[in-house]
Amino acid sequence: MNGVAVAFASQAVLGESPVWSASTHRLLWVDTLGASLNLFDPITGKNDAYVMPSPLGFVAETPAGQWIIGSGCHVESVSRSGERQRIATAPHNKAVYRFNDASLDPFGRLWVGLMNEALTEGSGYLYRLDPDGTWHTVDSGFTLINGIDWSRDRSTLYVTDSRKGVIYAYDHDSLSGEVRNRRSLISISPDKGKPDGLTVDREGFLLSVLFDGAAIARISPEGNTASTIALPVPRPTSCAFDATGQYLFVTSARLGLSKSEIASAPASGALLRIDYQQVTG
Repeated sequence: MNGVAVAFASQAVLGESPVWSASTHRLLWVDTLGASLNLFDPITGKNDAYVMPSPLGFVAETPAGQWIIGSGCHVESVSRSGERQRIATAPHNKAVYRFNDASLDPFGRLWVGLMNEALTEGSGYLYRLDPDGTWHTVDSGFTLINGIDWSRDRSTLYVTDSRKGVIYAYDHDSLSGEVRNRRSLISISPDKGKPDGLTVDREGFLLSVLFDGAAIARISPEGNTASTIALPVPRPTSCAFDATGQYLFVTSARLGLSKSEIASAPASGALLRIDYQQVTG
């Protein structure tokens, strides 16, 4: 596809949570069910994988360069040698729950979703973990909480519920971290795919990755789909820009695909790279 290429031919079960590492100038990402933390160098094409003992929901990097992961209901730090140290545990810590997507704000607050693996309707939570270790339950009632990001001016918080096919918007106070006035920004029809990971581009458009939709929807701040970016994989999961904003990296999954479906889309599970300026003009 024009402007879309395979950056690394991984065969991830469930590639997720790409985030640009400012400290290493590389891309961090996880294979959630493959239980690995990955560091990809776009210059050399080399991918370093850290094998973990349990599934990972997310990875994030603090402004100080510390790596943070979500493992089950626990938030942990990971050293460059792969050593882990527990930082905190979710308030609703139960065996059927695990962290899913997450994002750090400029104040070092971790915004993270907790999901029930049985996908019981309305059982998920959105938390904020402050640097002092204090947990805040921001909202609840999600079924499969996913992509989290902010508008360019940080006045709006966006949160995805994949199972409901809805991206919500909240009024957000960037200094206090308080949110209010939840509303549905956009509902995505199931035949278009399920909204998964989310990031906001430099023009303020939301990029919602459509699992089972083989595409990324580019959505205006008003909630209108401006365009879509077609992808060579049926189950893309999430996306993140490099430091320049020119390239958009997209994780994908093989989870649930039959042998014939993988044969038809052999890039499934790969890390993709999109020349964003080329595909959006």
